[in-house]
Amino acid sequence: MSNDVTLTAALRANLNSLQRTQGLLDLTQGRLATGKKVNSALDDPTAFFASQSLSNRAGDLNRLLDGMGQAIQVIKAADEGISTLTNLVKQAQSIAETARDQASGAAVITTGNMTQSEQADLTSITGIAAGDQFSLQAGSGNPTVTFTITAGMSLADLANQINSTSGFSAQIVAAGSAGGADDRRLEIRTTNGEDLISADVTNTPLATFDGLADSSGTFDGTQAATGQPPADRVQLEADFNAIRTQIDQLIQDTGYRGTNLLNGDSLTVQFNEKNTSSITVAGVTFNATGLNISAATFDSDANIQNSLNEITASLDTLRAQARTFGGNLSVIQNREDFTKGLVNTLKEGSDKLVLADQNEEAAKLLSLQTAQQLGITSLSLASQAQQSVLRLF
Repeated sequence: MSNDVTLTAALRANLNSLQRTQGLLDLTQGRLATGKKVNSALDDPTAFFASQSLSNRAGDLNRLLDGMGQAIQVIKAADEGISTLTNLVKQAQSIAETARDQASGAAVITTGNMTQSEQADLTSITGIAAGDQFSLQAGSGNPTVTFTITAGMSLADLANQINSTSGFSAQIVAAGSAGGADDRRLEIRTTNGEDLISADVTNTPLATFDGLADSSGTFDGTQAATGQPPADRVQLEADFNAIRTQIDQLIQDTGYRGTNLLNGDSLTVQFNEKNTSSITVAGVTFNATGLNISAATFDSDANIQNSLNEITASLDTLRAQARTFGGNLSVIQNREDFTKGLVNTLKEGSDKLVLADQNEEAAKLLSLQTAQQLGITSLSLASQAQQSVLRLF
């Protein structure tokens, strides 16, 4: 064509070399700018689509991580609710135990007066020796407990032994009218409102205590319980029922983002992008009815004991459910940690397929820039042959 410019072979060779160098410079600069050696399927189809697949899976799992994190918060909210429920139930238990101790009268027996020396060593009392035994029973349907007088045992030691036994209390009281200022007696009573049944087992220590001056009650026999229920029994019943109301109100507030594991809701947590791996956390209903805590009726020892039995069972239920939630929480946390690690692995694998080595690309750029400068110099030298023609004019 008339517009074509004729180049010598040397110029064309140098021009082609410069064009290739410029193309490589553009490619290297693009890699340095994006940080990737594969920016599109045109660069390397196999690496590009493999990287995209790994990135897509990492993105899917990353979205599942949000669900796992929220599921953990749901279980934590339920666990906090169980902890508070446990405290409320224990408070109700304390109220019922107070009602049990106060709901009936007590059977009381009191030994006769003992001098200071006799108080310090019971075996110094005439008729009592080391090895003597007697038994106490708080009501005919309850266990019989045997106590042994040991060498050097004091009155305080015996009182401590009785106090450490369920159903009884003992305290050292002042002497009766026939005793001296320093004399003391031992008062023994039932704490469950039942009759006090006492008996000599080895020798006759009870008969000896009864034979001392100013004793009262029936020793080595049955002392009937006396007394009337205290006036605050009704208040204790109301307090117990108020705790039931608090339990019902509490579970309404133990949900998280609309899921309440303590009020009948369940929770399903997905672990992989294909939904072939998951866990379902079964919810419970832990209001007063669900925990089987009935409204209190503290009009008899039997009813109070029924309330205490229900509370004991509900505490066992709460503790068992706390263990179940704890196991579910551990599973989800482990899967969350695993998924985080897998996402990092997938991203790392994707990057290895497409990311450029910045140090290598920088070195290439420097080399190409040098080659470009040399190519320009070579092109200049090649053109000098044609420029020499100008000297002829």
